[in-house]
Order: sequence, then structure tokens, then C-alpha cells
Amino acid sequence: MNILFKRILSIVPVALACYGGPLLAQNGKYVVTGNLPAVKDKIYLGHDVGDKYVIADSANVINGTFMFKGMVKKPGFYKLESKGLKNPVLFIMENSAINVTKPDSLSQVVINGSAAQDVWMGFYKGPWKTITAKAGDIYRRLDQAEKAGKKDTATRAGFDREFRALDTMNIATVKQYILKNPASAGSAAVIYDRFISYPNFPVAEAFFGLLTKEAQQSEIGEQIITALKTNAKTAKGKVAPAIAMPDKDGKIVKLSDFKGKYVLVDFWASWCGPCRRENPNVVAAYKKYHDKGFEILGVSLDSKKKHG
Repeated sequence: MNILFKRILSIVPVALACYGGPLLAQNGKYVVTGNLPAVKDKIYLGHDVGDKYVIADSANVINGTFMFKGMVKKPGFYKLESKGLKNPVLFIMENSAINVTKPDSLSQVVINGSAAQDVWMGFYKGPWKTITAKAGDIYRRLDQAEKAGKKDTATRAGFDREFRALDTMNIATVKQYILKNPASAGSAAVIYDRFISYPNFPVAEAFFGLLTKEAQQSEIGEQIITALKTNAKTAKGKVAPAIAMPDKDGKIVKLSDFKGKYVLVDFWASWCGPCRRENPNVVAAYKKYHDKGFEILGVSLDSKKKHG
């Protein structure tokens, strides 16, 4: 009897250790554990706070495993970053027991334990596949038509109609999914992905209204609100915000200096491939219309100023 009792006592601490993550999460905190063999030293947990990216915590990695403990006020986008990771691991953090695994470089990252994450990824594992399959078919046929030299107006108009129909399908599919999951921050993440990152602010605002107050007040919901407010200030027909920045010689240039002219504010960066490819078109437009009052203000997003 005493031996059995001792065995039971020895089992209890092990059981508590195994379930420490879920128990802690039930107390309103998160536990993020992981198995990432590619990471050898440290791993960092970070997220956006306003317009700044903040490292919230760091952890030592032992044999690919790590653990973070803490508490978040609201569900939001977080990232795991390390030198051993080719790309950051983006997921929705909430106060639960979350596990992140990626056994090898060829495997997909698997994230379990976040209900909001499940809703977010559920869209891409389900409804989104229908949309991408349709888009892939249209792009394949468009590519074939262009290779065959079919670049006439009628052919292009036909594909444009298909793309518009696809966009309508995309909007309807997202709406249906949100209506099924209105209380989840994962639905807010879908709205952010589809209509903030790929701007369609009227739809984003309409779909945001379909969310419950809880989902709207998540960190992701707050990011949507910020984006909508910014768009409201810079939307078509609004007075342009005041811009004043130093030029390459340090002289302050103001947008108001060009009042009465047609001004293109071109944001670009040396590391932005599409920006550089578009540059010849921008130069050509300047040469063609400059005599008619057209000006271009180029704003570089490069973080380091080149010298010499």
C-alpha cells in the first residue's frame, strides 16, 4: 500500500509538469512552446505596437525547444524570429497554450492551441482554395493568350470581366466566412489580409461592422480601425496632408510649395523591385507632362542615407 502510494505521488508532479502550459493558460496567461530544430541559440517574440515593432520577449533554445510565458490584453499578430528561421513565424497570440512546430526545412509550420489562429488559417485551408483555383485558371489562360499573340481589346475585356467576377466572388466568400465566425479575432485577421493589405477600404469597413465588439477590440481590430482612419484622411477628394522633408542637400521641401500644380508623390526604395521597374515610366511621365504643370516628389523609404 505504501509503495503504491509513493508511486502515485511520483506520478503527480510529472502530470502537473506536462499540463503546466494548459493550466497556466486557463489562469488568463499564455504559454508558447515550440520545436524548431533549425533554431540553435535564441528566439525572439515580437509584435507591432502602433507604428513600431517591439520585441516582447526572448528565450534560449535547447535542442530546438523553447518556451514563452506571459499575458496579452487582446489577441493580436505576433512573430517568432531567429537567425535559424528563413522567415518569421506569424501567428495570432492569445492567452492559451500554443505550440509551434516545424520539424525540418521542408515542413510547413504547424501552430496549435490558438482558437483565433484556427479561424484565421481555416479560411485559407478552406474557402480561399476555391478562389485561388479560379484565379490560377484565369491567369493560366491569360498567359496562353498572350503567348499566342492575342492581345486585342476584346480578348483583354473578356479576361477583365472574369477578374471582376472573381473579385465579387472573393468578397462574397469572405463575408460568408465572417458571418460564421463573427466573434473571432481570426475573422478580423482575414479582413486585414484581404481588404487592408490589398486595399479595399469600403469593403473592409463594411465587414468590420459584422464583427462582434470583442473581435473589433482585438489588436487586429484596432489595426483595421487605424488603417481606416488613415485612409479617411488620404482618400480621393480629401485635402492632401502636409508633407515636409529634406531633399538630398538637406533643404526642406514642402508639398505646399507646389500648390496649383499636378503633383505625384512617389514613395519608393532601393530594395523595392517593383518600384525600380516602374521608375522608367515615372521618368517618362515627367518628361511628357512637366511643361503642363506636372511635378514629382520622390520619397525614399531607405533607412540609410548613401554618402559620396
